[in-house]
Amino acid sequence: MVRKPSFKLVPSVYKKDPLLENKIYKWLLIGLLIRLAFMPFTVYFPDLLGVYWRSSLTAYQGIFPGGVLQIFIHYFHVFFLWIFKPLMPYFDSILHGSPTRMGASWEMLETFVSHPNVFRTLFLFKVPYLLFDLGCALLLLRIFKDVKKGLAAFIIWMVNPVVIFATYIAARHEVIAVFFVLLSLYYAKNNLSARSLLSLGVSIIIRFYPLILLPFFIVILGRRFWERVRLAFWGILPLGLLTILTRLFYESTKVEKLAQIPHTQYLLSMAFYLGYLSDRVYIFVALYAVLLLYTIFRTDHSFASLWRMLLILLLGIFATSFFHVHYFMWIVPFLVLQMVEDRRSIGLFIILVLGWIVYSFQWKEAFAGLLFTPINTRYFMILPTPFEIINRYYSAVNFIGIWRSIFSGVCLWMMYLVLRESIAEKEER
Repeated sequence: MVRKPSFKLVPSVYKKDPLLENKIYKWLLIGLLIRLAFMPFTVYFPDLLGVYWRSSLTAYQGIFPGGVLQIFIHYFHVFFLWIFKPLMPYFDSILHGSPTRMGASWEMLETFVSHPNVFRTLFLFKVPYLLFDLGCALLLLRIFKDVKKGLAAFIIWMVNPVVIFATYIAARHEVIAVFFVLLSLYYAKNNLSARSLLSLGVSIIIRFYPLILLPFFIVILGRRFWERVRLAFWGILPLGLLTILTRLFYESTKVEKLAQIPHTQYLLSMAFYLGYLSDRVYIFVALYAVLLLYTIFRTDHSFASLWRMLLILLLGIFATSFFHVHYFMWIVPFLVLQMVEDRRSIGLFIILVLGWIVYSFQWKEAFAGLLFTPINTRYFMILPTPFEIINRYYSAVNFIGIWRSIFSGVCLWMMYLVLRESIAEKEER
């Protein structure tokens, strides 16, 4: 009898049931076909071209451009450009500009989308993200002991519109940081706390947002003071090492750049002015303090407590803060866990996705016609945006604001439901 080949990365527990294993392959194929349908055809301007332009200066010209904030991810793209160089001998003609300009110019976009090799280039640009995206799906299979729940999480991930948009349409590298956050959850589930914090530390040097998650990992996974100190060491080790390296080889350190970025202001978007000088209450900061204190005094140090508190925290961020559309990818792993554990959350997730889609309309052509200019430049360059279409009949600003309010309301409601569920489980135990 000829033995059917199978993926070694799929946990053996799923291979015991041929029906489950076949479902994994089926949804893997469906997910891959959806991804392949978008990979060669969409370009997010200016981010995607800007990232690869800066990386090409290092990979092909030996120039390290100044002002690069995310050094780790810069060299990540440098590495893959170096690998892809034999496949893109035309690179100088499809993506070029002044070494003194760090961002993508309009001329760069026009040259890129009209080049005969644009589809091959876009596909190769997104291949690194595909590897980490599939890694996330396989990690979800391993996080659950219940194979039915693991399969459900795998399916939800493979067809998730936020994952597909952020990774293959907008083509941002959020999925790389998300992979290491999921890896940290996997290690936490298996009581490997040091590995969990080290994985989270790696995610921090890719994207800064996991810094906000770090205290919760430390408090929940560490039961005693010195254990928490040890976990904190592993969590900040990658950032510390990168800070030392950047101090040795560049003008400013990673920490100095972190303090300078404007993105931290997003967390201060919602505030109450108390009427005197700088007397303000920042809603998210107050919420963060309450959640952290609640965790310190009420945690049961369980894995469920960890991921639920992180979900509540991220829901709080998206309910009260400005965010770029692809940032919504950060919360998807936790929403997947919630939807698998409580199927009633699927309906709330659908509403969140609808609100998120409308929220994206404020970026006008960037998330409309410009995305598809490689397919037909003339047509998609002049295609009316959803913002313009809505504005003909009703204030687009008000329309987006209404949906943003619904989005925030659903986030707040989910925070309540998850917290209530967490408290109820603790009382039962």
